[in-house]
Amino acid sequence: MRILFLFQIFDYKKSTIYLDLVRECRDRGHAVTVIAGNTDKSLPVGVVDVEGIRTVYMRLEDQFGAGSIKKAMIQMSIPGRIKSILKDAFNNETFDIIAYPTPPITLAPVLRYCKKHYKSAIRYLMLKDIFPQNAVDLGMFSSSGLIYRYYRRMEKQLYEYSDRIGCMSEANIEYLKAHNPEIDNKKLEYFPNTAAVKEPAEDGADNSGPSGAADDGRLRIVFGGNMGRPQDVEGLLASIHECGKRADLADVFFYFYGDGTESRKIEEYIEREKPANLIYRHQLPRDEYEKSLMNADVGMISLADSFTIPNFPSRLLSYMQISKPVFAVTDAATDIPECIMEEAHCGYAVRAGSPEAFLDGIYWLKSHKKDLPGLGMNGRRYFERYFNVGVSADILERAYRG
Repeated sequence: MRILFLFQIFDYKKSTIYLDLVRECRDRGHAVTVIAGNTDKSLPVGVVDVEGIRTVYMRLEDQFGAGSIKKAMIQMSIPGRIKSILKDAFNNETFDIIAYPTPPITLAPVLRYCKKHYKSAIRYLMLKDIFPQNAVDLGMFSSSGLIYRYYRRMEKQLYEYSDRIGCMSEANIEYLKAHNPEIDNKKLEYFPNTAAVKEPAEDGADNSGPSGAADDGRLRIVFGGNMGRPQDVEGLLASIHECGKRADLADVFFYFYGDGTESRKIEEYIEREKPANLIYRHQLPRDEYEKSLMNADVGMISLADSFTIPNFPSRLLSYMQISKPVFAVTDAATDIPECIMEEAHCGYAVRAGSPEAFLDGIYWLKSHKKDLPGLGMNGRRYFERYFNVGVSADILERAYRG
């Protein structure tokens, strides 16, 4: 197959589910082309070969910490730039699959162009972000305002111009059916987050991370990745604060690794409260983070209770990959609890928004501490079978075969 991937941000130096998928398609012998944004000004201009993959970079400004207006302007510029690259570099090319994730949702003009110019290509949406509803859920703007209506129109156009819509979970599929009845159900299919199966890193690289003998009685819980509003950082801090008040939870420690819009709130909480049970470090290199996680007992997932869309964070794969059990603090819309507790049997889940429920989860983990390694192994086996990157590549190949 000749596959064209369109990404808002893509970097061959950073391990992500998208990099794993691109490499898997290359390794299967497909001709892969990537058009992607990157903030590294030292990258070459024009078509270059990277790891045997034809690549064109768009120079983007760093959106980290940028305001919503600046982010919107950057995302609105992406379609025009992709169209220019297609016309200049690939005007006489043909593609079999054109695959692209959300965000952004502003690609409808590109897809309209692709529909006319690459008539036989299957346009495949890898749906990872249901916007603008997620922004409404987080209180960023109202569902009755002009901003919402503008982005909602873009969202519907994105679905219209996509031949296939791959959803992260069954709950995602049902959500789209319920809220977008105009979508032909034949377009919708399961397309999970996946990653390359690899052996975990060696233990013990980071002395500031979780350390100590596995049988010293401590319970070490790691929360890594983006620290933003979707992760309900304030709610986590409130719950961790309650843990710190309990004498019988003095042996429970939390390790936060990452950056995001809520990073400062974590720092302020630590400066103000000086908690004995919370350690925070900014973004670690991937190998250091994985080694620190190896020394933990549990990996944690958090989703704001205000969500009405069914998120399915890819960080679940990071924990399963290295056989760590999962503690999920989530909203009612996601089906992650069912995956963790009923399908993979790899951890425990509680409802977000309640320190009491959080405490119940911690007590459950403590009382089942001897079972945690087994739960982690369950997760690893589930990951190898259902979340390995070959699953996603198989789905793209089936879409091509029809």
